[in-house]
Amino acid sequence: MNSRELFDYIIKKFDGVVIDDFGWEHHTIKNKTYDIRFDPKRLDWSCDCKAFTYRRKFKRKYCKHIIEIQNRKLEYRKSNAKYK
Repeated sequence: MNSRELFDYIIKKFDGVVIDDFGWEHHTIKNKTYDIRFDPKRLDWSCDCKAFTYRRKFKRKYCKHIIEIQNRKLEYRKSNAKYK
């Protein structure tokens, strides 16, 4: 098992999120090899896809992978809200 397969296995086991030693959350999207990262200390998102790398050219803050993770987290919070 190579390191990417191990990483994917761990993420599947822990609901799609792994927190590393620095506190960064690592997310993945099914059938994608991109590593979507969130730094809760700086509230900073990053992704290793080309759209995120070259986003400044198109005047965008995030790529579609980050937006998908943000929407997933929002829906999870809405569904688990204490007061509905």
